[in-house]
Amino acid sequence: MTYTVKFREDALKEWQKLDKAIQQQFAKKLKKCCDEPHIPSAKLRGIKDCYKIKLRASGFRLVYQVIVVVN
Repeated sequence: MTYTVKFREDALKEWQKLDKAIQQQFAKKLKKCCDEPHIPSAKLRGIKDCYKIKLRASGFRLVYQVIVVVN
């Protein structure tokens, strides 16, 4: 199963404020997450189906939620 990325409106505004280099780093990691988004080591506790991506060198974090939509 392949997943797609959709931004909430407030998240999209934050994304657009990021430096292009940071956006590219996150985009690369998000692309990998589209193939397999359920990464146990990245799972956030207390929030259903939410996972994190960390850019250690720059100190940025991104949280994404996996929502399954059945057509």
